[in-house]
Amino acid sequence: MSSASLILTDRGLALSESKAVGAQGSTKVLAASSLGSCLVFVSSAVVTVALAAIGRDMRLSPLDLQWVMNAELLPLAALTLVTGALGDRFGQKWIFLAEIALYGVGAAAIGFAPSFAPLIVGRFLQGLGEAVILPNGLSVLGQAFRADKKARAVGIWSAAAAVASGVAPAIAGAILDHGSWRTTFLMLLPVVAGALAVSAVWIPKDSPSGHARVDVGGAVFSTVGLGGLGVGLTSLTNGSGLNLWVLVTLIVGLGGLACLIVTERRLGDNAMLPPSLFASRSVVGANLFTALLYGPFTVMLTLIPFVMIRGAHLPTLVAGLAFIPLQVLITVVSPLAGMLCRRFGRRLPLFAGGAVAASGCAMSLRVGSNATYWADIFPSILLLALGMSLAIAPLTTLVLTSVEPDRAGTASGVNSAVSRAGSLFAIALLGGVLRQGGPHLFSGFHMAMAAAAVACVLATLAVFIIEPGPHVDFIPRD
Repeated sequence: MSSASLILTDRGLALSESKAVGAQGSTKVLAASSLGSCLVFVSSAVVTVALAAIGRDMRLSPLDLQWVMNAELLPLAALTLVTGALGDRFGQKWIFLAEIALYGVGAAAIGFAPSFAPLIVGRFLQGLGEAVILPNGLSVLGQAFRADKKARAVGIWSAAAAVASGVAPAIAGAILDHGSWRTTFLMLLPVVAGALAVSAVWIPKDSPSGHARVDVGGAVFSTVGLGGLGVGLTSLTNGSGLNLWVLVTLIVGLGGLACLIVTERRLGDNAMLPPSLFASRSVVGANLFTALLYGPFTVMLTLIPFVMIRGAHLPTLVAGLAFIPLQVLITVVSPLAGMLCRRFGRRLPLFAGGAVAASGCAMSLRVGSNATYWADIFPSILLLALGMSLAIAPLTTLVLTSVEPDRAGTASGVNSAVSRAGSLFAIALLGGVLRQGGPHLFSGFHMAMAAAAVACVLATLAVFIIEPGPHVDFIPRD
């Protein structure tokens, strides 16, 4: 699911970070942060192209295929908020290095996995590493540059991540047409080694704060809550019906989220999800919009390559190249969305983005067994890219400016976690599509795209929760 849209959402973490005392902006720090963070945006981009081959080679069920995706998304959604505090407490450099190494162990485990269980363990380790790499890598970057240099540095970081997440599926597609899906994960190991080397040498040593609070309870309950609901919904959509197992997992998930709410209210402003953050209508509306938009976005990123390969029998390389136009358009057009915000206020670009994304999902209903890329698939990708381009940069700015400056980092982290949670639940609901074959695959795909279009329409309605008013540009902290 990784793409330029997620990159734009995550960059707020760096923009909101204050410069460390005595730190000097450095192209070496920028390079190290970019290389390490790119790993976060590469693995999930690769797996969407490799998913059909993994399922075929390991004879996986639709339920198994869903967990190939969600084993990575679960720790990303549940733990991104708490892992930044780990860097504060134990030192961002060493936490960053440790989790790059953990990510590498996960990639190796996937590449050599003899069966489904080791494959899922490897995917979970990748997600766990990514949940720590991203906030700490962005924090290192944000602290290294003064306010007047920070936006440019973060822009370069965003461009590097967009290029990596666009090129990786193409490389994976070329490999899959002539080799094994395992190679697509093993090719990440040299990148991991390079990221470890440059980060160890170029990122300056920081001073950990032993008093930094880590919300362990929040992390545990969010993992139980999201995991329980993910398991329950995944089983439910795979034809299990509402049996005892599904009921128990759903109850455990809801219980975990209830405990999370109680824990966070007790901790107050020390919580990873401070309740006072949600006193703002704009924060609530922005996060609801994010969940409703990123769910359909992830569905499309996952199903389009799967259907191209398994249903329309297009070359894997074409599937790998399919979303490069999306990456380019979002990267180029998103900065222009700020002009619309300054002219029409904060709501209209979000509303327009959701509406155009809905039309992109609706356009994909024309994709069938005889589909070609340019005539049938590209138009829906083009509309999706334009919709996300209109919405994501204004959304990131809205989140950062709807709270006090010292809480902008927390608000941005919450929004990033919400985008992953929306993706987690979207994948959990795809069992009815992934278990189909032949003509039935397209009927399931069309149902999923229709539901995605409806979710995008609901996202446009969520815009009206956001407080009306003029657009406010976010000024990076020094």
